[in-house]
Parts: sequence; C-alpha cells; structure tokens
Amino acid sequence: MKAVTVFFLALMTSAYAGLKWDNPEQTFAVKPTDSAVVAKYRFTNTGTAPVTIDSVRTSCGCTTATLTKKEYLPGESGEIEARFEVGGRVGHQEKAILVTTNDSPQAPAVLRLIVNIPEMVKITPEIVLWRVGEAPEPKTIEVSVSDELPAKIVSVVSSKADIKATVEDTLPAKKATIQVTPADTSHADNATLVIRMDYPAENPAAHYAYVRIK
Repeated sequence: MKAVTVFFLALMTSAYAGLKWDNPEQTFAVKPTDSAVVAKYRFTNTGTAPVTIDSVRTSCGCTTATLTKKEYLPGESGEIEARFEVGGRVGHQEKAILVTTNDSPQAPAVLRLIVNIPEMVKITPEIVLWRVGEAPEPKTIEVSVSDELPAKIVSVVSSKADIKATVEDTLPAKKATIQVTPADTSHADNATLVIRMDYPAENPAAHYAYVRIK
C-alpha cells in the first residue's frame, strides 16, 4: 500500500516539474509476433531555466529506458525511449518510468506504459494431480494455439520416464490432447511436460504443464 501511495503522489506532483510531457501515459496492444514494445515519451522544458535529468528508473527489469542527453535549455525538447520485453508474459501489464530532475528531486515525473498481451497458447489445466495411493488413471491436458500466432505444437516430452505423456492428435497441430499417466502413485513425485512449438524459427518457444503426485 505504501508503494502505491508514493506512486500516485509522484504522479500528482510531477505536473509541477519544468518538463512538460506530450503523452506521459501510453497503451499498446501486443501482436502475436511482437517480442517487445517501444514507447517514446517526448517532453519540452517549458520553464525559464535549464533542467537536468538526474535519473531515469523503471519499475521492473523487463522495461528499460534510454535518454540521449541530460540537460535541456528553456524551450528545448527531448525524448525518453522505453522498451518493454514481452517474454512469456500475458494479460494486462502496467509499468512505470520515474524521471528525476534537478528542479524537482523529491517528486519524479511518472511515465506509464500499459501493455495488453493476449494469451496465445492456452493449457488447460496447467497442473494435473494425483493423490498418493490414488489409482494411476490417465488424466487429460488440452493445449490450443491461437490462430493469430503462426505456430504449431511439434512435441510434448515428460521430464520423467515413469510419467508418460501421450499426444492423441497428429503433430504438428494447433490443438493437442495430452493423456498423462503415472506408472506408480504409491509415493510423491512430480514431472514437467515440455510443449514445444515451431515458432519463432530461430528460437522455437516452449510452454509447460506440470504433473504432481502428493
């Protein structure tokens, strides 16, 4: 709660800084082929004295921000470029870039980067569970790939030989039904199912489902 309070106090007080931002909040919808999102925050020194940008910080490691120079004369404009790495993230993402200047060191300007990432690969359920002593009957995992993503499922491999993962469908495919069967449920065990795609060609993605006996 304290961090949220500080965030909004900074947002409110940033309006008093000498730098005026053209578009301090930007929203992007990620395409299936996007590996990153780049936002450009343009600003102008609307004050009567030079302004020095002392620091530019981001709220997480998945976002970086770059600045070409630090000092801006009255009337001079500049730009901060922020890059958000999509990675394996899905859903609604909100990141902050905090810009501290010499004329307002205690109240950094807060730039917001909002990214909406659709779920391109759906695994249902992501975890299948057997209780110790339960009959080792097969359980099913469904995998589907969005039509918007130029990818297909090419293989499913279990990390444990005694926990079998059998694909009922012909691969490669946009959808697959995986039958998971443990050889023995008399003791606790676990395995990871590695679901490999054929996209992107230079570094095909892998997704994961999990098996638990406990």
